[in-house]
Amino acid sequence: MSLEQPPPEHRASDHDRERAASVVQEAHSDGRLDFEELDERLTQIYSAKTQLELRTATADLVPLPHGSNSAELVIRGKHSAQKREGAWQVPERVVAVGEHSSIRLDFTDAVVRWREIHVDARIKHSSVVMIVPPGWSITMDEIDMVHGTASNKAGAPAPGGVRLRVTGEARHGSIVVRHPRKRRWWWPWYRK
Repeated sequence: MSLEQPPPEHRASDHDRERAASVVQEAHSDGRLDFEELDERLTQIYSAKTQLELRTATADLVPLPHGSNSAELVIRGKHSAQKREGAWQVPERVVAVGEHSSIRLDFTDAVVRWREIHVDARIKHSSVVMIVPPGWSITMDEIDMVHGTASNKAGAPAPGGVRLRVTGEARHGSIVVRHPRKRRWWWPWYRK
């Protein structure tokens, strides 16, 4: 089931424009847009006042949620670090397979078109960290643990928020769901 879009007459925020710009920049880096098209789209996006204008600028770049290619993403890591962050397209199901690896799935700026996302984590001597925006509902009841840990550090869900269902198996590994960390400012104090 796909998430409903806000009504087209809703005003676009700076965050909405930045998110749309990320989609266009990703399409340019993939070779789907040339420099001239990139410039035209970014001009459209940064001058957009409504949600409809933003959707018009990115409509042909965002894959439809019911397409066969967008239904599942498999991420494999062996003695490596894998991550998805920024404005990546989140499929309905993500399979994370890791052996002596770290896998990081950052959903904070991701393009999510589903009411429920299923992450199936299959790890051995590895870690999976999922970073979710506030308001998401987290379910981690179906994880087989063998000398591993699974922890949900996310806050309370909001009505109508996305549901993240995490399943799988952790052998000598950890599976963590959390919110983004707050940035701490540090100022050096010197004594003379």
